[in-house]
Amino acid sequence: MIQRVKATLIATVMVLLALPFIPQAADAQEGSRFRVLVANLTPTDGTRDRFGERTSNELRDLIDLPTHVAISSRDADRAARDYDLRLSDLDCVTVQQLASQLSVPLVMCGEYHEEDGQIRYEARFITVPAGEEFPVEPQLLPERQHEEAARHILASFETTVEQVQYISWCGSEYNASNWEGAIEYCTRAVELVPESNEARFALARTLMETEDYGESLDHFRRLLEAEPNSSQYLENAGWVAAQLDEVDEARDYYTRFLERNPDNVQVRLRVAYDLAQTGDSFGAMSLLEEGFEQDPNNVDLHEQYGSYAFRAALDLQSTRPQAQQQDGDQPALDPEVAELFRTAIASLDVVLEERGGESRPQYVVNSMRAFMQLDEPEEAISLGERGTTWFPENAEILSQLATAHNRAGNVDQAVESLAAALEINPNLPNARGRMASYYLEVDRIDEAVETIHAAEAAGEQSPDALGGILLSHGFSQGVQAGDYEMGIRLFEAVKAMDVSDEFRSQTNFFHGYALYEQGRALQEPQTVESAQRTLPMFQEALVHLRDGELYAQQNPGSNLNQIIEATNQFIEIQDAIIRRGSR
Repeated sequence: MIQRVKATLIATVMVLLALPFIPQAADAQEGSRFRVLVANLTPTDGTRDRFGERTSNELRDLIDLPTHVAISSRDADRAARDYDLRLSDLDCVTVQQLASQLSVPLVMCGEYHEEDGQIRYEARFITVPAGEEFPVEPQLLPERQHEEAARHILASFETTVEQVQYISWCGSEYNASNWEGAIEYCTRAVELVPESNEARFALARTLMETEDYGESLDHFRRLLEAEPNSSQYLENAGWVAAQLDEVDEARDYYTRFLERNPDNVQVRLRVAYDLAQTGDSFGAMSLLEEGFEQDPNNVDLHEQYGSYAFRAALDLQSTRPQAQQQDGDQPALDPEVAELFRTAIASLDVVLEERGGESRPQYVVNSMRAFMQLDEPEEAISLGERGTTWFPENAEILSQLATAHNRAGNVDQAVESLAAALEINPNLPNARGRMASYYLEVDRIDEAVETIHAAEAAGEQSPDALGGILLSHGFSQGVQAGDYEMGIRLFEAVKAMDVSDEFRSQTNFFHGYALYEQGRALQEPQTVESAQRTLPMFQEALVHLRDGELYAQQNPGSNLNQIIEATNQFIEIQDAIIRRGSR
């Protein structure tokens, strides 16, 4: 029975000892004084128990100080009996366990043995639950001098009372989340007892809570010098270093932490998440790769790994120049960026295959985007079609599917997918503008104009932004390509919109310029017929060009005056040709 209760007590207390501090209950104090649980000094050889019992009883009477008071032997024995123990059973292990149950912050224990006809004893005070020890200088004295031994132990205790007190106050303030008080008491405790890991840890954590990360990390470094393999210190140091953008140092701490916890997938995922949140996607991936060595098919690992690989690809892509392919269509990806995109696709595919509609639709979208970056629209289409079976009401997947179809040259499917996305989400950003661009790319001008007007009615973008789609295409693919009719149709469509005065002036300028160029190309025969045909063009061009003066004033390089002068000359020439022909 006693062994079973002891095992339960030990298991309970080991959980408590894993915590940095436990708030002290009210019964841990007598009035304003902290209680001390004194165990009997125990013999390590065949020496009688009498010396230990008498010394400890004497010490209990002596510890009656302004700040501390010892629990009487009767009360201590009564408390021990609650756990099927006796005061005489307590040693340095079980006395700490009992003190934790009683919320008593300090114990005294020790051992002795016979040496050259005398007693040599070693005693120590231990904080609970942190387990920090304050040793008493060993003594060798006759067995009957137990009073002297007790006074010697008390004298040692009195010299450490201030240290123990500040450590205790430090812990109390820290547990109460009273950061101002914790900084005051923990700083003093560390000054008094630099080797106190208990106080230094509380101070480091308090500084972390108050976002004084630099000072916090310095203390964690000191702690790790003393205990380089502490998982608790390594994990906290890693987090603080990450906040300071000390990426390599944070990664080192986290790696060492996980070397000691290699099978803990949830901790690995959390630590990787902390690194990724600081922007270190590569560090997060490295930690997860080590997890694959333990469990290569773990879907949770693949889920985060694929997401971080995708983010890392985008981050790296933003820093790498893109080389144009020879055909000039799609920029060539940096090989490392491309590899990261493929890595993301592979891991996210594991998740999608395993969880399907139970996964996140964003994984489908990100994988499709990765395929598009790799210039593999057909793969993106295949995945998008699977994605719509898992998430039929997800507009973003359909929107991405439209992009992939358009890249593959499937304009009708692109429009169909985007229209389906709009049915699900009528406010899908820039959807109608994109649809109009799809139509423009295959010269379906009427449908493009109709869609732009629908986008304007829906308030999808400002009229100027939407008009800019038509204006840009009309100039680059119309006027500059010699298709003046198409350019003019688009410019007229823009002016039918509720665009700003500045944008209307710009459109008028290009409208007039398109008519000027069209007339200049058609007047070349300089016959009566060509003059009769082009004279109205030049005359209309002149009107639009003059309406474009506001744009020209803001863009001196437009050469408006020279174009107007040339237009007037062409008008005079056409008029002369017509008059001469009528004679």
